[in-house]
Amino acid sequence: MSEENVERAREAYDALGLAVRKGDLDAFFRQYVHPEIEWVPLEGAPDVAPAHGHGPVKARMMAMLDVMEEPQIDPEEIIDAGERVVIAIRISGRGRASGIDVEASWFHVLTARDNKVVRIEWHRSRDEALEAAGLRESGHER
Repeated sequence: MSEENVERAREAYDALGLAVRKGDLDAFFRQYVHPEIEWVPLEGAPDVAPAHGHGPVKARMMAMLDVMEEPQIDPEEIIDAGERVVIAIRISGRGRASGIDVEASWFHVLTARDNKVVRIEWHRSRDEALEAAGLRESGHER
């Protein structure tokens, strides 16, 4: 089942990239995101409270992407974590207000239910994400 999760995650991020370029997340959410989705932001982020459900999670995502022109989301690495998937992502675009090219990298830990993402956790580092996914304990690989 974990290889299936990795393939589904790859498919979902490709579809997300297309949806972001088109500026239409509705079809993406219907196909890939569970109605009970939970968005767990980076620890210490300005919006520290998790978001729940399609509407709030989509709003959080749009708020993040709306600061850029032509935003792109690219999965750089997808790691099988059994029942979860760890994904290294790169988000890039041009600052809407500044015109400056921007790029940031983060790590997601995804949990699926009914073949849809039901939880997405944001992490700053690969080690942090691997530990959250249960692949490392206190800096040591299992």
